[in-house]
Amino acid sequence: MKRVLAFVSVLAFALAACSSDGSGSTTGAGGEEERVEIADFAYSPDTVTVAAGTTVTWENTEAGIAHTATSDEDVWTSGTLNEGDEFSFTFDEAGTFAYFCTIHPDMTGSIIVE
Repeated sequence: MKRVLAFVSVLAFALAACSSDGSGSTTGAGGEEERVEIADFAYSPDTVTVAAGTTVTWENTEAGIAHTATSDEDVWTSGTLNEGDEFSFTFDEAGTFAYFCTIHPDMTGSIIVE
């Protein structure tokens, strides 16, 4: 029973720290990690709002298709991410950071750092 209560407490804390408004964006707390899935030729969520100090990790879950997560302003580049590959970047400064897939330029996303 103690394990169940501990799990429920951790789950409640995690849900409180990260909210979604249903628009394809999420909000996370600084010093935390936010994850972006790459699948179906899209980033999910395509917009993430985080506090400074948050690490964003992109994971390519698309079978047989390579992608990248590359900053519009040359702040970061993931290089080629094959299925199962991940790339992480820590956002220390406030701003809006647009990014795209260099292989599929119609794939775009943004990280908003508050």
